[in-house]
Amino acid sequence: MAYTLTAPTPEVTTATPQPSLDTAIAAALEHARRLTAMYGTDRPEVAIAWETVEELQTAKVRRRQVQKSTFVRYCEAHPDAPECRIYED
Repeated sequence: MAYTLTAPTPEVTTATPQPSLDTAIAAALEHARRLTAMYGTDRPEVAIAWETVEELQTAKVRRRQVQKSTFVRYCEAHPDAPECRIYED
């Protein structure tokens, strides 16, 4: 019996693109609204759906704050950069 050596073939993994935060918020909001319409407000599933909406909205706000603070740090390091200049009349 003859054996041949072959190099292992790399696995091809295709990463599925993550939905944007706005898309995720819209989907979670629609899901929460549908659950509320179907079951009312007394079911735990409905509460969890609305908590998910709140958490996603909080994540969006925090992301915006981080991006803003990154820009502020950039301007502190580069005060003469055109995008950091402040023009007063």
